[in-house]
Amino acid sequence: IVSFFLVVKLISFKTLILSLPVWYLRFTLFNLRRMLMNKSFIIKIILLCLVSIKVSAIEKVILFGDSLMAGYGLPKEQHLSVVLQNSLSLEGHNIKIINGSVSGSTSAGGLNIVEWTLSENNIDLMILCLGANDMLRGIQPSETEQNLENIIKIAQSKKIEIILAGMLAPTSYGIEYKKNFDQIYSNLSKKYDLKFIPFLLEGVAFNPSLNLSDGMHPNSKGTIVISNTLKKSILNYIN
Repeated sequence: IVSFFLVVKLISFKTLILSLPVWYLRFTLFNLRRMLMNKSFIIKIILLCLVSIKVSAIEKVILFGDSLMAGYGLPKEQHLSVVLQNSLSLEGHNIKIINGSVSGSTSAGGLNIVEWTLSENNIDLMILCLGANDMLRGIQPSETEQNLENIIKIAQSKKIEIILAGMLAPTSYGIEYKKNFDQIYSNLSKKYDLKFIPFLLEGVAFNPSLNLSDGMHPNSKGTIVISNTLKKSILNYIN
C-alpha cells in the first residue's frame, strides 16, 4: 500500500512538474494580452482627446482692422473676436482670437501701431483688413497699397502668417478710383502669396437686416456671417 501511494505521489509530482511550463505560458500570455488591451485603451483615450481638442499649428489669431472688425456699436459679447472665438471653441478648436482692430483706423493708422500690436507673444496668424476708411476719405489707392504692403512686411518679419481680407469701393470717386482701389488686395495677395478673402463683407453689405442703422457696420447677425467667413478661411489655412 505504501508503495502504491508512493508511486501515485511520484506520478502527481511528475505531472505537476511537466505542467508548470504550460501554466507559466498561460500566465505570460494572459499578462501580455492584458498589457496589449491596456495599451490599446490608452491609445484610444489619446485619439479621443485629439478629436475633442483639435490641435493645430495656429493657436493665436489677431484681427487687425477697423470698425468693421472691432465690434463698433455692439456689446462686447457680440464683437467679432468673441463670436469667432466661441464658434471655433464649440467645434473643438483650441485657437485664441485677439481683437487688434481700432474703429476709425486707416491703413496709415494701422501702420503706425502694427509694430506695437504684434509685439504680443506667440501670434501665429493675422487677419488684415484695412482700407475702408481710406476709401471713404478718398485717399489715393497707391498710398493705401503702400501702407498695407509695409504692414505685411512687418508681420512677415515676425514670422506671422497673414490672411488678407479685401474691401470694395463704390463709384463715388469715379470708375478709375474704384478699379485701382479694388485691385489693391488681389495685387498684394499675389505678390506675397497670401491667403485671400476678396470681400470681408460678402453677404452682409447692402443688407439692412444684417447692418446697424447707419447701413455700414454689421449688427449681431451680420457679425455672425463675417465670423463664418473668417472661420472658414482659418480652417482652410490650417488644413
